[in-house]
Amino acid sequence: MKKIFKVMATVLATVGCLGALACCKTDEKTITVGYTDYAPMNYTNDKGELVGFDTELAKKTFEELGYKVRFKEIEWTNKYSELEGGTIDCIWNGFTANVEDDDGIQRADKVDFTYHYMMNAQCVIRLATTEEVATKEGLAGKSVAYESGSAGESYASEIEGANTKPVASQMDAVREVNAGTAQYAVVDVLLAESLVGQSDFANITINESIQIDVEYYAVGFKKGSELTAKVNAKFEEYLQNGYMMELAERYNVTTKLVTDYSSQK
Repeated sequence: MKKIFKVMATVLATVGCLGALACCKTDEKTITVGYTDYAPMNYTNDKGELVGFDTELAKKTFEELGYKVRFKEIEWTNKYSELEGGTIDCIWNGFTANVEDDDGIQRADKVDFTYHYMMNAQCVIRLATTEEVATKEGLAGKSVAYESGSAGESYASEIEGANTKPVASQMDAVREVNAGTAQYAVVDVLLAESLVGQSDFANITINESIQIDVEYYAVGFKKGSELTAKVNAKFEEYLQNGYMMELAERYNVTTKLVTDYSSQK
């Protein structure tokens, strides 16, 4: 009889522990980061790990704020609906803040942005064997790929007479040029600089004659989110303790890093 009681007590204790663990797991705060495949911000390395400047910065920031971080790859054109629908909690993926979308509405009117933490610009890429184009107007009659819903689309849509080719991601736009199915593509210069002349993209180059205005990256949250200010505080901390620069050095983007937020306060 004593043995039976001991077994029952052990079972009950185990069940109790499991229940406690389940409770803790349920109560754990999780935040979902929306991203697309885009080196050097968010990409999968040769080991199959998701890495990148934005990936590491998001992990460190949210973990220090007490969250378990989950990353969800999204279609860029669906970024606002994903955010509003709650399937992601923020857009953190080289998200250009100081532009308007094709509907004529500024992005800052749709989401709450953190501090601008990285400079960027659109650029035109081509195969080294494709002619250098001197102006935007010179792209008329040419096939031009771009990521749907991106700042690149905003630029490409202004090219009169171009045979524009929307694709799902910036990497797809790069692949179109690499495969010769598009003569040119409009992509972020940070992406272009990390890829051109490298391994599979050895034949791709930046069309240097066309210069496009500077843009800025920021993290996008729902309007009214309390996380915007919390992430800003972390960004200031990381600038002061050197982590931002250390991370920028790791991903070779030190010349693009914003190192002063005072004008944004």
